[in-house]
Amino acid sequence: MERIVILGCGNPTRGDDGVGPLLIRRLWERGLPPNVKLVDGGTSGIDVVFHMEGADRVIIVDACLTGEKPGTILRVPSSEVEELPSREETHLHSIKWFHAIAIGKYLLGDRFPRSIDIFLVEGRNFNLGDEISQEVLEAIEILEEVIMKEIIKEEKGSYTVQLDENGYIRIPPDVARRFFEGCLSVAVVPKGMEFYIFPLPNSKQGGLLLKRINNEGERAVLVWEMLPPGVKNGEKKAIWDEERKALIVSLI
Repeated sequence: MERIVILGCGNPTRGDDGVGPLLIRRLWERGLPPNVKLVDGGTSGIDVVFHMEGADRVIIVDACLTGEKPGTILRVPSSEVEELPSREETHLHSIKWFHAIAIGKYLLGDRFPRSIDIFLVEGRNFNLGDEISQEVLEAIEILEEVIMKEIIKEEKGSYTVQLDENGYIRIPPDVARRFFEGCLSVAVVPKGMEFYIFPLPNSKQGGLLLKRINNEGERAVLVWEMLPPGVKNGEKKAIWDEERKALIVSLI
């Protein structure tokens, strides 16, 4: 399963410079598969190095000021922007994300991402206290769709389950038949805002009862005691992790 990290960089108090964090918030509200990690990168470039570690693919979004029309989206190869900081920029507060790419190659070794996509949005308002411009707001909507459709995509193995008001995760019939056929119980392992649901070969291994709740073959497991505070009911994204042999459900 490809591990994707999306980094939104910038300062929301400076108008169009907040394009990255705003896009991250919109993607978070939309909901993404569990293999996608969203990061509000703010203005700390050195943190980018550690967020990239172990990812297969990294997407960086930031504002720019190049003279293009405000709202223009530029897709730039990472090789064209990466650079090591100068002697004057070697303290932490001066390191930017484009420095972090170059630094990461030295520090991370084989834990460095296989690919890095960079999207820059041309801004207009960058003064402290400025509102984000309408052109940039429109660009964010376009970029959101580009990331969802072109980069993240709805991969085979991505499913939708339901978290109902009684605290059950309800697994649709097609997913249940494919991964939990003949299974009477499961192990549910919470991991942050994700649940790993492992089918158990037989009931002697304990675990939680995996109920069959209708003739269509829908199955359900009661997880309410393990739910983090504030988790809302409704549809949740899930993927099947073939390596772990587990259904990973995102609670976001």
